[in-house]
Amino acid sequence: MSQTRPSLEAFGRQLSDRASSFFTSEHIFRDVSRTCSFERLAEELDRRGAPWFDKVFELEEDFGGLVRRGTHPKAPSLALGLFQLICLGLDSPGDDEPEDDSALVSSAWPMARLSATGDPMVHVGLYTTERDLYINEAGWVFCYIPMLDRVELLSGSASTFLERIALEDHVRRAMRDHAGTFFIADAGLSIAQALGLPIIEEASDALVKHWMSPDVFVSRLPSASTSGTCRTRIVSRTVEDLLLAARTVTKKHPGARATVETYLRGGRERYDALQREGIAVDE
Repeated sequence: MSQTRPSLEAFGRQLSDRASSFFTSEHIFRDVSRTCSFERLAEELDRRGAPWFDKVFELEEDFGGLVRRGTHPKAPSLALGLFQLICLGLDSPGDDEPEDDSALVSSAWPMARLSATGDPMVHVGLYTTERDLYINEAGWVFCYIPMLDRVELLSGSASTFLERIALEDHVRRAMRDHAGTFFIADAGLSIAQALGLPIIEEASDALVKHWMSPDVFVSRLPSASTSGTCRTRIVSRTVEDLLLAARTVTKKHPGARATVETYLRGGRERYDALQREGIAVDE
């Protein structure tokens, strides 16, 4: 396979049309020289004293070698698969490893553990130049942002993670004012039922869920560190659509506070509208 021509033919799992179109437009493809067999990956894990998580092998088989080239060959803006990280030289000791009091505590690469829970994690990818991707034994996908020392739970599987980033790209393109509003409340399903929003099955799983209509996009985003805590994200075409959704949240969760991405288009307008509505909004 050419390493410069986008192709999705080598993926082991079926992707939605939306994800396939996103991969093509973003020149995301599978570099088969940067993935390997089960036996080779097992050797690499054994060499590093790392455990054999089934989900690490599944990710390698289904999506190993997936890449979106960056400005430098050694710095792709998206990369999946442990073997690809080895090819990129990320198994070499670095100077910017997280400290013992970090949200993610490193051990011998590719292993780390989530500080809040102690769960072991495996480094399996890169997501933009500022985020590292990890999975736990169950296959949940996390990203670690070293600059903020923050861990986020992105999805319950690699496939729904890829569908999620394609879906979010679609929302940014479809909704001109795409600033998100977040509530620390598990209210996504309530909003979906109140507004008649269908679930986006291919991008949803047991942990993270998304609902969408042409005018409103709602997500259920569990916390990576606090069990049982979820955020609800609302992206809307208009302020009026946001207020309809926000009223559902505050009716079910009185006192819930909102946070708005005021640095994005439409953010300040939404912030002001929520305040006028009497909804507590944090800067």
